[in-house]
Amino acid sequence: MQHVDNEEHWSDHAICRGADPDLFFPIGYSAPILREQERAAKAVCGNCPVTADCLAWALRVGEPDGIWGGTTPEERRRLRRSADAPPRRRLPVIMVRGDVVEDAA
Repeated sequence: MQHVDNEEHWSDHAICRGADPDLFFPIGYSAPILREQERAAKAVCGNCPVTADCLAWALRVGEPDGIWGGTTPEERRRLRRSADAPPRRRLPVIMVRGDVVEDAA
């Protein structure tokens, strides 16, 4: 679906619009500086009226970089894995000849 020029888009209401992109796309920093920059970016997202739309978009397109919807790339990967993963079942125990069975008691 194309974005019509006179049609509003969620990003039109994002409070990060016009902000320094380096805040949301940190690169090449040490871990403490990176965490502080992520914290600052997430603080901006925390006050944004379209955070849910932003996060939904980032998850839908698989955005690999930056802070989107108040999440880091690692947090989005976890969200995608948990949303896409089928329910987990215990695997059956397979006995191989020669295995030693330990008493569970």
